[in-house]
Amino acid sequence: MSSSAIRCESLGRRFGRRWVLAHVDLEVARGDSLLLAGSNGSGKTTLLRVLAGLSRPSAGTVRILGRDPHSERLACRRLLSMVSHRSYLYDGLTAFETLRVWARLGGVAYADGELENLLDEVALTPHRDLPVGGFSSGMRKRLTLLRTRIEKPDVIFLDEPLAALDSGGKKLVERWIAREVEHGTTVVVASHAIPRMSRICRRALLLEEGQIAWEGSAADLPSQMEEPA
Repeated sequence: MSSSAIRCESLGRRFGRRWVLAHVDLEVARGDSLLLAGSNGSGKTTLLRVLAGLSRPSAGTVRILGRDPHSERLACRRLLSMVSHRSYLYDGLTAFETLRVWARLGGVAYADGELENLLDEVALTPHRDLPVGGFSSGMRKRLTLLRTRIEKPDVIFLDEPLAALDSGGKKLVERWIAREVEHGTTVVVASHAIPRMSRICRRALLLEEGQIAWEGSAADLPSQMEEPA
């Protein structure tokens, strides 16, 4: 298996005549963490979707642990997980039933106690037996994060993971992401929460109009995002 978790060369994505990504060269080592920053429309979500195999590139190549996420979709699906704005939850299932279904679909055996511990990780134990259709957007996001814990992917893509969360929810999700990073999972986060995420991620990349404008240590990113005087 490749030593690089993510590698893309001359990557581009076009909608009609408009290029929303262009000439993106990127390499992320296994176990590394990367923060994607940029204004709305800069290409962050599009880049995540192309890397995750949800959108096909119009130019260039993408490899996830040495595999093409488009031509080797099934193999890559076992290696990666993406948490986006949409939760894709079944509203009629309870939180506990949702975890049980995910475990069965993934072919992983979990005891009830283990599933309950997962719910406790994201402070959803009191809502264990409630249908997720009545959950707030923040609760749905916290529940969706647990899918990655069950699937145990090598690479996790997160699109605005702190959006729609209150202060307590943000701190909880920050700890959750930091734990994945500490455990050696390759994590790529697209976020506007620059100060928070730059404390968790090691590297950062700034996109402007679909191209890489800056790349370096995440600790240096806040200064790059400051408006010039």
